[in-house]
Amino acid sequence: MFSNRNIFIATVVLLAAFMQVLHPVPSPMPTNQIFMILAAVVMVVRAQGDGMRLNYLAGVFLAAVVLSILANDIPAFFRPWSRLMQFLFLFVAASPLLSGPSANRLRRQMTMGVIWASAAIALLSFAGYVLGFGQYMSGIVQSYKGVTSHANFLGMYTMVALVWFAALFFRCTNIREYAIVGACWAACLIVLLLSASRGSTAAGLLGSLAVIYMRLKNSASHMMTAAAVGVGLVLLAAPHLAGYMETMTQKGIDSENMESAVEATRGYIWELRKMEIAESPWVGVGAYSCDVNLPGADMFYDAATGTIEQGSSYLGMLSQLGWIGFVAYLLVTVPLFWKLFRYAWKEHTPFAQLMLGLLIAVSAHMSFEAYAITAGAVQCVILWFIIGAGYQCDTVADYPVFWEDEDPITPEEYVAWREENQE
Repeated sequence: MFSNRNIFIATVVLLAAFMQVLHPVPSPMPTNQIFMILAAVVMVVRAQGDGMRLNYLAGVFLAAVVLSILANDIPAFFRPWSRLMQFLFLFVAASPLLSGPSANRLRRQMTMGVIWASAAIALLSFAGYVLGFGQYMSGIVQSYKGVTSHANFLGMYTMVALVWFAALFFRCTNIREYAIVGACWAACLIVLLLSASRGSTAAGLLGSLAVIYMRLKNSASHMMTAAAVGVGLVLLAAPHLAGYMETMTQKGIDSENMESAVEATRGYIWELRKMEIAESPWVGVGAYSCDVNLPGADMFYDAATGTIEQGSSYLGMLSQLGWIGFVAYLLVTVPLFWKLFRYAWKEHTPFAQLMLGLLIAVSAHMSFEAYAITAGAVQCVILWFIIGAGYQCDTVADYPVFWEDEDPITPEEYVAWREENQE
């Protein structure tokens, strides 16, 4: 039941249902809740009786979220406790809160399922564009949303896929594999351009470059060759990519109808977040809420659904959780960055390099989108699975693959194998 293949398939199917890909899935409750509840229950079952441990830094962050709710009088329509419960299910399943041999293995396989699901959705959206069954969002800019429900979701999926195919490229062993993986990477780039998601495109390219640099940094000749090939491909591809960039170019036009209004709106959202930070710097105004009394605040939240436009994950955490919550988040992620960097840079283990590239991409993307504790968004799911799996880079050296049930070799074994093959 808990074989790698079953975990992989279940994660891909559930994540696709989670985002209502292709067709809405009928269910008695929102599919995102089903996904999170099932994932959390399976994680707890696997973690029991197997030396389960708690990550206290993750626990501190969760406590900071609870504290921000307890310390504030939050309007009922934001439903903070209900949203916290959703986030708790996700946090148990994806974050490093629970650890142990079986729990870690399950989380690795679920993370790879999330990555493969992202790649499948990105490629399916590319096929939808080519064959004409992909969908566009209406509005001033006709952003492509492929087979997903929103262009921003497609951008996040495809950003992850872009980094994944950059890492997978170095696993290729023959020309045919290089051509297939390279074509998949190019298809993902085209989908990103069509989605008009500038943040996702920039973050995906940044994560891809990080993986490529870490793989080639010890070989000057390979680095120069890769740089020359990259420049050549850009020059050759630029005329052909221009057509796919029309939506993104249109989105960036400085006109009275579009860019000026967008920038003014984003700037005012950030100003609201800064006012909330000044109002309650330590515990924030409360998780999953905003100060409804600020001038113009009613334009950026929906009292019917309780949703809020925060503008940035970092400003959103500072305004909702205060400095206590923001520092607690840094206590989880900064040690992870250092741990991943150490194993990716010094030990050159592929798993650490992949996780570091993904974490760099997602961390950059968080500057433009707010989802750090929003369990109802797929971006939040991807973020915490990357964080949870990244913490295992000291015990896993290679990518887990769904068709094998053996765990990947340890970093020490990988270093010994690499040194033996280099002699």
